[in-house]
Amino acid sequence: MATARGFSISFARCCRYACTALMVSSISSAPAHADPARTIVIPAGSLKTALDSLARQTGISIGMAGELPDAPARKITRANDVAQALKRLLAGTRLRAVRVDAMTWRIEPLPPRKPGVRPVAPPIVEGGDIIVTASKRDERLSDLPASITILGGPALDRLAGKRGLVDLLATTDGAFSTNLGPGRDRVFLRGVADSAFNGTSQSLVSLYLDDARIGYSSPDPDLRMVDIDHIEILRGPQGTLYGTGALGGVIRIVTTAPDLDEVSGNVAGEATGINNGAFGGALDATLNLPIVTGTLALRASGWTETMPGWIDDTGRNTRNVNRTARSGGRAALRWAIGDGWTATMSGIGQRIDARDSQYATSGLSRATAIAEPQDNDFLSGSLDIHGPIGSLDAQSTTSIVSHEFGSTYDASVMAAALGTTAPVAYVEDRAIRLVTQEVRLSDPTARHPWIVGASILHATTRLKGRFESDANSVIARDDKEAVFEAAVFAEGTQRLSSTLDLKIGLRGFVTVNDIEQQGPDDQSTTKLGVTPSGTLSWHRDDVGLIWLRYASAIRPAGVTRASISTEQRIPGDELQSIEMGWRIHGLDDRLSLSGAIFGSFWEHLRSDVVGSDGLFGTVDAGNATNYGVEFGGRFDARPYTIDFGTTIQRARLTSPANDRAYDRAGQDDRRLPVVPDYSARLGITRRFSLIGMPASGYVTARYIGQTRLSFDPLLDRPAGDYATIGAGATLDDGPRHWSIAIDNLLDGRGNSFGFGNPFTLATTTQTVPIRPRAITLRLAIGL
Repeated sequence: MATARGFSISFARCCRYACTALMVSSISSAPAHADPARTIVIPAGSLKTALDSLARQTGISIGMAGELPDAPARKITRANDVAQALKRLLAGTRLRAVRVDAMTWRIEPLPPRKPGVRPVAPPIVEGGDIIVTASKRDERLSDLPASITILGGPALDRLAGKRGLVDLLATTDGAFSTNLGPGRDRVFLRGVADSAFNGTSQSLVSLYLDDARIGYSSPDPDLRMVDIDHIEILRGPQGTLYGTGALGGVIRIVTTAPDLDEVSGNVAGEATGINNGAFGGALDATLNLPIVTGTLALRASGWTETMPGWIDDTGRNTRNVNRTARSGGRAALRWAIGDGWTATMSGIGQRIDARDSQYATSGLSRATAIAEPQDNDFLSGSLDIHGPIGSLDAQSTTSIVSHEFGSTYDASVMAAALGTTAPVAYVEDRAIRLVTQEVRLSDPTARHPWIVGASILHATTRLKGRFESDANSVIARDDKEAVFEAAVFAEGTQRLSSTLDLKIGLRGFVTVNDIEQQGPDDQSTTKLGVTPSGTLSWHRDDVGLIWLRYASAIRPAGVTRASISTEQRIPGDELQSIEMGWRIHGLDDRLSLSGAIFGSFWEHLRSDVVGSDGLFGTVDAGNATNYGVEFGGRFDARPYTIDFGTTIQRARLTSPANDRAYDRAGQDDRRLPVVPDYSARLGITRRFSLIGMPASGYVTARYIGQTRLSFDPLLDRPAGDYATIGAGATLDDGPRHWSIAIDNLLDGRGNSFGFGNPFTLATTTQTVPIRPRAITLRLAIGL
């Protein structure tokens, strides 16, 4: 069975010949040329399996610049060294092998022979085997017994005009979100959803940028997906390796690493028009610059974007009020220290300014007395040090995050209660500071792979809210929460037979939560606990992987802020899950199927609610369960590729907590908010040649079943139950990559979300219409 020292295939595909490479670090007991008498023998098969066999026999690491073509490899009965074997394997593929050091080779495309017409690119193994680090050690996707989705080149290609994380989640199964607007959405996985409202509860999905945690009790910062290698979406509780808050799963945004050897870059521009709306556009650029070739390199990217609006405000006679600006940049400095050690220092900053919210009360319009602007400012920095200690792999990651976001709502209905005159605005500002440190040690190439580690987290949240009118200003909220968490964790794999593995993991932790707030007395809670996991997996390279997994995760204990309850202390959430999953393939790898049957058991579900005063609070909603199945696949019917998937689940509140306003007689609807019982997707892509240039076209369809807004029947609103169709095309013209995307092709009017303003929610019908038909043209030019 191949190990992490086999080859990896990068998912980055900004253009046909990507210049960036994801090199896999490896540890070997002897250099590849140590035994000159050894003969290399490789059986016939695909290029992927042949390179994997070569890596296993010699202990080398092989990285791919771009993506590996689905090409056959002839049998090699005798090769005297690695260079000779690679030369014979790559003959006729228009690829070449470049030696990086004694144990590392990079495969890259040969430069075009002529600057003119280019041959049609061979089909890309878009769902092929890659090296992922979701298990916090390098591991082949085909060996990882977990429900994971990798989104790379094809998905990013379709993001013209919609390059946020939430847009990417629409292309996979079991992932859902609210739709308050850019920088304000909450993300949910595997049906684990507590509330549609942006209260102060810890997020149920842990968000990472590379190996740095960038989210705690905040909405998705909606980072623009620029110079991204791939996205890893790990569904189900991940408390053992990722700690508190990962009840629904983990999302890792993996950026393109700095290239120490080659100068490269690209620039791109977009233009977007919306039916019955405005026009917008975007510019982004990336530059990779080796400072000391082979030793030190800088990679930087920047972007600016105007997202067009489509909501009108008849009360103020203003059109397209939800127009939004987004700008930011990211930089990474990588240093190859020597002896296999590297250090990467990176930073990212982004600002989002929406001039108004995007809900409506009738069609695509509403009437408010004042504008409701929103903003989201995100800053993060990290330092990652990685290298070998003897035969082991060591890594340290330090990160700091500053996340500030504010909201303004028309609260004129509160004028009489406040003793003032309309119009009245409620202005809320929230600031989050997050510091994390993790160290871990692993031996991924051992017969029994294992990992141990320790982590520390400190998060502070400051929330200030006030009512403002022409006459006065009234302080409504002034809360501060500080959370400290320390943990140790370990996970190991025991091989039971040639096809059967047992993986066991355990995390021990302590959390301390201190809350200072206006109103109730100050509170402090401490929790000690463990989150175990166990997986039994069966694996055969010619069939695939089947597993049975138990996992758990928790959220720390907290304190209620809601006026509808007299209790102040809230027990910590505890979620346990069991799943039977599979990733199998057949028909000469033309067909791949993946999915899971799962059941989750959730105790003390903490939910953010809207109080009678219009302010957000937090309550213990009770216990819940979710049973369901996720099923997806890909079929390669060249020149067509068909992607499909569906999620069927039943997420229900089983035993509501006592004395809740929403737990009343006759209330039978106990669905969890936001997540639908049914959803499905379908995509068809065709690759072809247009005037001698590689091109593709695609059509996608997605259905979202009916969802609800809240447990509270007084505030509940239906949403979902709509379908959308999209289409697009791409064309590679030398260094230029053209793409066009048409979203909501039939210009549907489904309600994606039933909330916009907490002060008028109980008295008005609020909807967030799906974006009308939008057409985006994008041009990316490689430098």
